[in-house]
Amino acid sequence: MSDIQTQISKINTKFDAAFNSKNAEAIGQLYTENAVVLPAPAGAPVHGAAAIQKFFAGLIEAGVIEHSLTLTKAEEDGNLAYQYGLWSGAMLNAQGEKQTFGGNVHLVYSKQADGSWKAVTHIWN
Repeated sequence: MSDIQTQISKINTKFDAAFNSKNAEAIGQLYTENAVVLPAPAGAPVHGAAAIQKFFAGLIEAGVIEHSLTLTKAEEDGNLAYQYGLWSGAMLNAQGEKQTFGGNVHLVYSKQADGSWKAVTHIWN
């Protein structure tokens, strides 16, 4: 596994751990201040880390559980990197039965002054 794949895999692990422990603040910290999330299906763009934190807090509050990001490929080019892969999650219906869902995911990252990576765009379907 390349260095960027390792680094992005660690970001995915942080995202999933934050989501699944209902820590939207930690999710928001994974995005740049000017990041944008483009939710599916055809949801309105969410601009900025604070709004992204609030967006994911809403998904958590709505009952999304068991979030998982699976890296397929990651590449780095200078101060930008991207990943694509799969995402999945679940919710419990009114009868308490688990309903699973998922799809494709794509993120672009910007290298920060300290060498870490933060997401600048995040889209899924």
